[in-house]
Amino acid sequence: LSVLVHREYNDFIEELVSKFPHEKEGILKFYGTCWKIFNSLNSLELKSLEEPLYLFGQFFKKPLECLTLAYYLPQNAGDIARKFIKDQQLLSFIDAECFIVSTVNALKTPMINASMVLCDRHFGGINYPVGGVGGIAVSLANGLVEKGSAIQYKANVTNVILENGKAVGVRLS
Repeated sequence: LSVLVHREYNDFIEELVSKFPHEKEGILKFYGTCWKIFNSLNSLELKSLEEPLYLFGQFFKKPLECLTLAYYLPQNAGDIARKFIKDQQLLSFIDAECFIVSTVNALKTPMINASMVLCDRHFGGINYPVGGVGGIAVSLANGLVEKGSAIQYKANVTNVILENGKAVGVRLS
């Protein structure tokens, strides 16, 4: 099976439906659910999912979106897909899509994660740094050294040195 993942969502859906015309309704429902979740995520100013007070504040700003996310939080993409789609080849395609983003099949991929990636590629595109996410840290470290900083790896920091409210260095143990 070869399906182009077009940047334009409608082109992608059109291509998928052309390969599985008998599953048009299921395709629209599954990917429609993905968009519902993505739009809920995208409407929130998500800074920290580990801060209960912050999340509580977000709930009062966007209760419907937060409830949508809470509803889908314990669900996986495979169960949702199987609710709308019966064609095994199409379900295998969705499994492969999930495997690409989460290294597990759709039945083990959280629906929120799947929705985020499956929609983001049509929203503005998914961009990965060359060399993977670790490339960001390497580039930052190289840039700091080029600007005259010294980096000591595996050093224990006891505090951050501030001057006029700005970090200018660290004190090592």
